[in-house]
Amino acid sequence: MRLVKGATALLYLGPLVAGLCGFGWTMVAPFTAIFVVWLMVLRPEQWPSSPEEWLTGSALLAALAQVLSQIVLVALLFGIGSGLGGLAGINAVAVNPILPLSISFIAIPLCRMLWDSREAASLGYFLDEEAESAHAENAVGMAAMAVIPLLNLPDSASDAEVTEAVAKVLDVPTAELRLDALTAALAKPDRSHAALRRGLLLWATEPEIVAPGQVSGSMAKAFAIAAGNLDLLRLYVPRAMALIAAFPNRADDFPSPAELRAAAEAAPDSDLPAHLQADLREGLRALARAVAVASGTATDEVDPPARAEPVPFRQRSVRRA
Repeated sequence: MRLVKGATALLYLGPLVAGLCGFGWTMVAPFTAIFVVWLMVLRPEQWPSSPEEWLTGSALLAALAQVLSQIVLVALLFGIGSGLGGLAGINAVAVNPILPLSISFIAIPLCRMLWDSREAASLGYFLDEEAESAHAENAVGMAAMAVIPLLNLPDSASDAEVTEAVAKVLDVPTAELRLDALTAALAKPDRSHAALRRGLLLWATEPEIVAPGQVSGSMAKAFAIAAGNLDLLRLYVPRAMALIAAFPNRADDFPSPAELRAAAEAAPDSDLPAHLQADLREGLRALARAVAVASGTATDEVDPPARAEPVPFRQRSVRRA
């Protein structure tokens, strides 16, 4: 950030030098063009991101406001340079106008080499709060676009292929937003995405994802994707049981006990044998109890402990001394 600020100082130094050397106001236009290009490179979130957006009235007005603000800034710097030259008694200096323009222009490639706005935003770094706020407004739309390749995967794709693709797309600081976008897309019952659902479930239930809390709520979202599909639930439950036992501190990432019990009581249409459905329901109830215990929400009313049946007096054996 210090280097970026140092390189940015060159941007402002150019108009000051031009004013100090006594150049006319005709230099304002080329300096304004350099300032606008710098703004586009370092602050792309302040400009329309697509040709279609450029054609909207609001985007054009916002761009015009940016250009006008740069004109005012350049004129102000130019005036300060001229004023300093007058106070110091410096007469017009015979300097090639390319020199002050080059001083400002060199700030563009230097700043770009030091700061990639899009990459920095993907890692959660911003120049200031204004840039962070502008990025947050576009983050949801960018997340939805990023998961489109996953939604285009064929159902014939292998588990390894899908899991690798999912890991690649979600290996970013904004993975939670992308996972939310995937969950919302897969909530539509009219689309299958069988391979993607299975691959996403396998990815979300990997220990290296759950243990460090890499993606908040990944287990809950995987359960939401598997809900209503008994085959996916049969894959989810044993993996979730192993994970909650190994990492009870991650209980907040799991679905709530109430959601798990509701899934156990539901009876979706399936050709799964009755005994397997019974096993699945019992597994969901056991998972609900494990999550409740791990999260400290277990109660006697919800998860009553097993109590021994009273033994008749005549069946009790009395050991005599």
